[in-house]
Amino acid sequence: MDRHAPRWRWHIKAALAAAIARAHAHGLASSAGRPLVLGYHRVVDDYAAAARTEMPGMLISAAMFERHLDWIGRRFQFVTLDEIGEHIAAGRHFDRPVAAVTFDDGYRDVYEHAFPVLRRKGIPATVFVVTDLVGKPFWQVHDKLYQLVAKAFSVWRNPHRELTGLFAELGLPADGIRHRALANPFMTVSWMLPALAMADVRRVMDGIEAAVGNGFQPIPRTVGWPELAEMQRAGITVGSHTRNHVSLPMETPEQVAVELEESRRTIEERLGRPVAHFAYPGGQFTLACVDAVAKAGYRFAYTACGHGDPQHRALTIERLLLWEGSSVDANGRFCPDILECQINGLWPPSRRCHRVHKGGQTPVMGRLEVLG
Repeated sequence: MDRHAPRWRWHIKAALAAAIARAHAHGLASSAGRPLVLGYHRVVDDYAAAARTEMPGMLISAAMFERHLDWIGRRFQFVTLDEIGEHIAAGRHFDRPVAAVTFDDGYRDVYEHAFPVLRRKGIPATVFVVTDLVGKPFWQVHDKLYQLVAKAFSVWRNPHRELTGLFAELGLPADGIRHRALANPFMTVSWMLPALAMADVRRVMDGIEAAVGNGFQPIPRTVGWPELAEMQRAGITVGSHTRNHVSLPMETPEQVAVELEESRRTIEERLGRPVAHFAYPGGQFTLACVDAVAKAGYRFAYTACGHGDPQHRALTIERLLLWEGSSVDANGRFCPDILECQINGLWPPSRRCHRVHKGGQTPVMGRLEVLG
């Protein structure tokens, strides 16, 4: 749910979610019976403070994260991704509701705030890391782009005109720049990243920085290899999220192979265990990408929507990406009805998809949880 929406819309959504949840409880609707794989990004101490300078849709407070775990834990059994993957690969169904917890990108605050909660509650989880950034003081590409776009929005009188002009100057297609995608910096970044190869993303960032300067906030820290080793010893699985968080459909087959194979090799060399799990950055994938993931040696891979490949079910496992705003009412308080609608696929926006699944397709801006 969009925290930028008018307050009255949040009241209506909360009331609608309550009605849907009641209907579900009385058997008037039913979930798909699929295993539930949850996806998070950053877990912070204070959401409101962090959201003033960071991408809101990437954040959840430690308190809200624990509320999610407690609510879901009363309805699902938490299991490992290995167990879910093996069932899907064998075509077997679970005889009970099961859920798994995952985190994308490898932020250090997952180690600081989420890991202690998971360890205390005995809940397994998986962290998908961008291997070239592990333990290094470098920007995640989406964080740096967001900081630049936010600075540009504070300076440019007409962001649509300025960004369209920059794309034209760089020789990039500008016809996909819709005014809705420029509603705020986060939506702009969410639209831009899936549509561009990494080399073009860096050209756009250079162009924006040349126009408005930077004025960056501190770089969000990534987890290091020692911390990942500690988490692994405690039962946390470490999977790949590529080397550089590229949008796979926008890269050449050769670059896709490098991103997949080298990230997997790096994790195995640093942590000493085989890597079976991969998460598509931003949930963007095509059939060619799925084939490349299989060729790179991964057994299981995770999307961010329900568009799985029937021929590769274990390599297109659906995830539900959540953040602070996924389960709050108009007053910012935890709303179990909204979370229930999200979890059970009863809330249509929670299953809406505008991601890239066909070669050469340019995505349209969708819901907030798109970065992955």
